[in-house]
Amino acid sequence: MATYDQKPSLTSVSYSKVEIEKQWAHMQIQITLAEHNDIAPWMLLAEQVIPLFGPMPDFEAILGRKIAQKQAYCARMSAHKTTLAGGVLIGGTGREHWIRWLAVSSEHRRLGVGRMLVQTAISFIPANSSIYVDTFVEGSVGADAANRLYESCGFAPMEVWQVDDLVRQRYVRPPSVSV
Repeated sequence: MATYDQKPSLTSVSYSKVEIEKQWAHMQIQITLAEHNDIAPWMLLAEQVIPLFGPMPDFEAILGRKIAQKQAYCARMSAHKTTLAGGVLIGGTGREHWIRWLAVSSEHRRLGVGRMLVQTAISFIPANSSIYVDTFVEGSVGADAANRLYESCGFAPMEVWQVDDLVRQRYVRPPSVSV
């Protein structure tokens, strides 16, 4: 793959600025297993998404456990290996697995980072497994983008559930769905 020191000139191609930004981001993003020294950047990302996700008690402890279990993946800009563009936590056993947490930093949204993280998560889950994710319910902030992302990755909506004030839409990706 070619690497570039500068973004392509907008005048030299016939793509829109958004298309160029997405292509540039794909060339520059690396998905890797999270390591223990990634906890601080993850906590900054978690703080950024509290307005969307709500409180996340014990997140740091959960993150540490997921890193130890090799169930945490980071998206980083290759030029800035310390900059966390996003992250995903997975879990599950047998034939039921979950995307437990997915977030993309505000400056890296709409560049395909979320899709890359979901596809990475799917690739590390056994193909004969159902994969579940709970996300924003229709009408809430972030719902349209999240629902489009999961549906485009082979997930289908299931039930809406509520615990106290938290309302979420559950999605499932049946075993061996190809997209």
